[in-house]
Amino acid sequence: MVVERSCIWLWSLLLVGLPAQAQVNRCVAADGRIEYRSQPCKDGATGQALTTQATVAKPHSAMPATAQRIQEGNASAQLALPSGSVRFGAPVKPINDPQVPLLTQAPPADLATGAEVILVSGYEPSAGATQVKVDRPGKQVLLVLSSYEKILWRVEPSPGTVIKAILVASYQDRSGVIASQDTRAYLVKLPYAYQADNIQFRQVLARLNAWFGVDKVDAHKGSYSLPSTVEISSLDAPRAELSMAGVQAQAPAVPFGFHLLTADWRQVAWSNAGPAAPVPPGQTLLTEGKVALSPSGQQAYVLVGDGLQVMDRRTRQGVTVPLPTSFPSFSWATDLAYDVDQDIVTVVSLGGEGYLYRYDAKRQRWLDHRSLSNVDITSLAYDPVGKRYVAWTSDGDLLFISNQGKALASKRLRQQLVGFGSTYDGNNGSPPRLTLAPRGHLIALVHFGGRGVNHIWTYDEAKGTVLLTYKDKGSSRP
Repeated sequence: MVVERSCIWLWSLLLVGLPAQAQVNRCVAADGRIEYRSQPCKDGATGQALTTQATVAKPHSAMPATAQRIQEGNASAQLALPSGSVRFGAPVKPINDPQVPLLTQAPPADLATGAEVILVSGYEPSAGATQVKVDRPGKQVLLVLSSYEKILWRVEPSPGTVIKAILVASYQDRSGVIASQDTRAYLVKLPYAYQADNIQFRQVLARLNAWFGVDKVDAHKGSYSLPSTVEISSLDAPRAELSMAGVQAQAPAVPFGFHLLTADWRQVAWSNAGPAAPVPPGQTLLTEGKVALSPSGQQAYVLVGDGLQVMDRRTRQGVTVPLPTSFPSFSWATDLAYDVDQDIVTVVSLGGEGYLYRYDAKRQRWLDHRSLSNVDITSLAYDPVGKRYVAWTSDGDLLFISNQGKALASKRLRQQLVGFGSTYDGNNGSPPRLTLAPRGHLIALVHFGGRGVNHIWTYDEAKGTVLLTYKDKGSSRP
């Protein structure tokens, strides 16, 4: 049914290559549907006749292919768009103010001497230029401006504020600076770091420390999309996250012991407060899991490739434990744990929806498997006190599993781990794997770094609290 139609008359070619004039009616139904007809619209309405030649599709085509536009700029000859269908943005003119030359040599080591260090950082600008107003009269300021996308920075110090120098960093060195005060600006390599609890902020701080010896950032302004104006009139309150020292560990309320494995499967005594025994000479701690010892310590159950092997610790000889044909194959098996109460080895994998497999080590037979329903478990441990499993997921959750393999509960712990965000780039990656040492309601969460154990957090399930109870003194991360 057609309630109202309008027709526009077009002159066109009917035959390819042969100019001719023909009447084509553009019929628009009330519902917006458009048809092109060689006959007048059904209601007999007439349209505006356009005296030009054009090539159009045959009548009844869904859309004409216009080969020759009506004379450019002739507004009266343009086809009108339906009212309200398109809105363009306002025109934006280029900013042609003179920019500060960016020096490419290394900045001098005394650049931060006597200066406040202020960092403004973001992924991208929200406008064509980002205005940075610095109101620190009587102070010298080293201004650090970093981003991923290019930004035209407009630096405006207040009267009496001295911008000692500006450091500018962006991906592919595309940013520029306009400054109302004569100052030096250096093009440097720094990541964007709009969050203090992020490894990229630690990288910025480490480089500033290496260049100038600074041990903290005095003010930090950051957001993913930087506003058109950023104002700094006061320094941030002292925060450990803004310093090289970072967050410090606290003594645990209840110390408890556990063991970590070395690369050759030796046990090393640790506690949630730190190491209780040195790592044997020439050995390193096992950081990726995938090994579980039997209660006697004579056998090691090891994930090798995508298979489970039982190996003699003394001879290092082993046998592969084949899966039943009816079981899904291991795909990205991530960890395993030994239930010392039932002599059951439990394996978890990521492949597909993820699976949990149980193997009876005493009877040497597989018991069952079940889907993990797309919960990505990266580490697994058995709790001999709670007689259950505890797992860590790629989302930063602590997951509790019964000794039969049934999911019991989960706890989102990532945000409660003080300083944990600084161990990885939370904007572009998943939380790192943590090794777990559960003892009833107390659980140690162990983070490995380049020097071995970097951090240990202690989670008290009964109180719902978590503390950083160990930090490697040589670690520059919080």
